[in-house]
Amino acid sequence: MKTVAIMPAFNEGKRIGSVISRTRKYVDRVIVVDDGSSDSTSSVAKKAGAMVIRHERNMGKGCATRTGLKIAMKMRPDAIVFIDSDGQHDPRYIPQFLKMIENGADYVYGNRDLSKYPFDRKIGNFGLTLLTNLLCPTGIIDTECGFRALTTKAARKLSLKADSYGIEMDFAYSAWKNRFMIKKVDVKVPVFHPKSAIGRGFRNFFYLVNRRFR
Repeated sequence: MKTVAIMPAFNEGKRIGSVISRTRKYVDRVIVVDDGSSDSTSSVAKKAGAMVIRHERNMGKGCATRTGLKIAMKMRPDAIVFIDSDGQHDPRYIPQFLKMIENGADYVYGNRDLSKYPFDRKIGNFGLTLLTNLLCPTGIIDTECGFRALTTKAARKLSLKADSYGIEMDFAYSAWKNRFMIKKVDVKVPVFHPKSAIGRGFRNFFYLVNRRFR
């Protein structure tokens, strides 16, 4: 099964090389979208064997994801994997995602073990997932995890519009609207990079409300 991995990146020069090297063990091609980094992200990614597409300015994770998807679709893969570049997604789970695809799933998402996350992050993730499923019932129990895989057929039906982290809501909305067959892979998070998430969670939810009803 021909597989392409898409990896949005912003100032991840210190970490991305290792992530790419480990990801390449399981996929045929890695596409890194350097979203306007001011560090060595692009050069490190190229050295690690990735195809690098660079945005001249920072445009957001959503925009970088759409750019990567556009390039990946031209390669005509059987499956597309989305994985973060900061080390929070462990590439060793990729074979499990692909096995689900081979067994008939349209869309496979990572369900993170959040046991070591701060309490506010756990509550925020639970609340946003609950609200997302009220608006777009999919049964996805970790809507904010960016580690996922899709068939190319499913990828053609995606409706991705967000420029920033609202892209996670775009995936949930598309999975619901197209009635994808959805499966999950339980994943452990090897490293945790604290990031402000409460405000982002509210923005993502209201973005989904806008998409769902307009």
